[in-house]
Amino acid sequence: MFKNRLRLLCVFAALFLISLSFAGGLARAQSEPADELGAIEPAIRWDSTAKRAEEAITNKRASNAAMEALRAEVAQQRDEAFAIISTGNIETMTLAAQIKALGPAPKEGEAETPAVANRRAELTKAYDEANAPVLAARQAYGRAEVLLSEIDKIIRSRQQNELLQRAPSPLIPTYWPGAIAELSAYISRVGTEATETILHPMQGIQARQNAPFAIILAAIGLIVFFLLQPRLLRRVDKQANGSLTMFRKTAFTALALILRFALPLLGAALLVTALYSLNLTLYSARSLNVVAVTFAICLPLAYWLGHALFAPTLPELRFIPMSDDTAASAMRASVGLGGVLALEQTLQRMEQDYTFTPETLSVLSFVTILTGSLLLWRFASLLSRDDPGVEQAVSPIAEGDASIFNPRHLITYLMRIAAVAALVFSAIGYAQIARQAVMPTISTLGLIAFALGVYRLMVSASHAAIHDDRAISALFPVAAGTLVTLASLPLLALSWGARNADISDAWTMMMQGVEVGGTRISFSVVLILVSVFIAGVFITRWLQRVLGSTILPRTRLDSGGRNAMVTGLGYVGIILSALIAVSAAGLDLSSLAIVAGALSVGIGFGLQAIVSNFISGIILLVERPVKEGDWIDVAGKSGIVKKIAVRSTRIETFDRHEVIVPNSDLITGTVTNMTLSSRTGRMILPVGVAYGSDLEKTRDILLAAARENELVMAHPEPNVLFMGLGESSLDFELRCFLSDVYSVVSVRSELLFRIYRELGAAGIEIPFPQRDINLRNIAEIAQAFGQAGREEPSEA
Repeated sequence: MFKNRLRLLCVFAALFLISLSFAGGLARAQSEPADELGAIEPAIRWDSTAKRAEEAITNKRASNAAMEALRAEVAQQRDEAFAIISTGNIETMTLAAQIKALGPAPKEGEAETPAVANRRAELTKAYDEANAPVLAARQAYGRAEVLLSEIDKIIRSRQQNELLQRAPSPLIPTYWPGAIAELSAYISRVGTEATETILHPMQGIQARQNAPFAIILAAIGLIVFFLLQPRLLRRVDKQANGSLTMFRKTAFTALALILRFALPLLGAALLVTALYSLNLTLYSARSLNVVAVTFAICLPLAYWLGHALFAPTLPELRFIPMSDDTAASAMRASVGLGGVLALEQTLQRMEQDYTFTPETLSVLSFVTILTGSLLLWRFASLLSRDDPGVEQAVSPIAEGDASIFNPRHLITYLMRIAAVAALVFSAIGYAQIARQAVMPTISTLGLIAFALGVYRLMVSASHAAIHDDRAISALFPVAAGTLVTLASLPLLALSWGARNADISDAWTMMMQGVEVGGTRISFSVVLILVSVFIAGVFITRWLQRVLGSTILPRTRLDSGGRNAMVTGLGYVGIILSALIAVSAAGLDLSSLAIVAGALSVGIGFGLQAIVSNFISGIILLVERPVKEGDWIDVAGKSGIVKKIAVRSTRIETFDRHEVIVPNSDLITGTVTNMTLSSRTGRMILPVGVAYGSDLEKTRDILLAAARENELVMAHPEPNVLFMGLGESSLDFELRCFLSDVYSVVSVRSELLFRIYRELGAAGIEIPFPQRDINLRNIAEIAQAFGQAGREEPSEA
């Protein structure tokens, strides 16, 4: 189980190739006719494989490897059966069409003409014969699903028993001398066998001949490790830190990252090649070559990930703000964690090559788990350290409580829990549980580091390629993060104990889909549906831009009409995009009509107001009682219509406030539209003068002020009306029409300025409210004030 994690962690990018291979395999299986799936009839092969699987499930004597192989065979034949079911048979399709052309079958007690009856019987018999492979495939598919489920149960049960198996506790001191002695005996046995193999007259010929070549390769590998790599990287880092231009800095930084991966990998490859060239085949160390490859991959990869994540020599590239010393320590800890993974792989290989006692295995596992736990704790401490003088970046979601929601703190907290849990379980003898606590955590950290590196590379490349388009540059990081996360999920599942068969089944389920209401929904269907709909939306938006900026401005439509047409085109385009997407995906929604009808009742009641506003918005766009740019008064709010949307209309008041009015209020309520048919409007200006003023002179002043204003229309003529005798004034009204009703406020202000000035110059007074106060019992009041005045000195 665990031996696949390291390989899969080192080949992260191969996930896409695996996905393509699965897709290609499924496509080939679907495209092959039933008679080309093998030399033997499919039904016979399926039945034979199913019987072997049933026997293995019943006996439960086969090993996990044999069960996995048998499961893979059953899964392959299940996919073959599904391909036959999904593609069907052209002959059955034509026969079904012919039967349908004969009309519906007669009901019980009814008869049809002999010719039609005979033809229906012939076609029905031929259809049953042609449909036999599909029926067999359906039976085989259902049988395979049951067998796969039972095999998975057996394998998981064995894994669970293995995980819960308790070994002797490594804390018992008497086990350690025996473990050391047994490990020494194993190493001595391997060394003795290697010496005897090299010195053997026949078996050691090739080893002795290739020994000088192996020594030279090993020496070159060590030179690359300890001489070439440090000197070359120091120069590249110096150039990167001293570069004055962004291009040179980026180029040398990328070169440094490449060299930090290529040079250690080259040195490790030379050492492994030197070992392989000796061609030593040792019975006691059959997995020695695999162990060498494991170390050659894990250590360079961990070294590169540590530098890519913490960048001890390039502070600006660090994902986490920290000092140079902390970054160097974190990089060394990451290399140590990679070594722990390689050491764990070595221990598992040793268990295959040599039969150790349970006590020795418990002690060796404890040493590995103890090393991994200490390094995990150290790594968590370095990640959570807040160095003085280093500005710490805080995620927006961590502003409320960084100790809980900060991703970095959460990861370090989980790392410490895994380290402590592994030590506890290993101490009481549950070595497998301890391994599952430490090793997947280390693999997950490496996977996260690799995913962050790939994400940074994709984002940097996107900014360099599309830096002019801000919208795409802002959305691409989200898309890149989603893609990297989805690609990491299978590897993350494998790291935590999932089997290859689980990933394969998940991919198969995505490609085959699930049956919902008689309609099969699969990954390809969803992909086609989303792609066609997005393409339709993009085309609609492009047509709206062309129509609004190129075609409609050349017509005589006003701005409101142009906006209505552009908005209507958007509605129509989105509806057509949805319908075309459903049709292109091959979805048959007729089977969902009953469910949709039942849901529509509840949705209608729950969304009654929203639907009403939506329909009202369409009416506004078609009937256009209110359009964009109009000055309206609705629900006590007055302002200019800025946007008519699907649900509501946005009005901007003269105070620059935004008022959102539901569309239904504009259709069912009372709306005053000052500019519906034209922009002309009447203004009424009340003016009051004092009693005794010259009325004719007052009227002439008001009319002259209106006639000489440029925005007041000559026809209809301005008019002055004597409205009544007020309490304090003689009330007049100046009524005139304006060519632009939007200027009513400024015209009113200008007229008032002039009227006040002209009335003052003519000696006509503009009165203010006056009141007469009648006082009764004045003598008594005066007497009371007099008494108060005489008493005041005596009190003093």
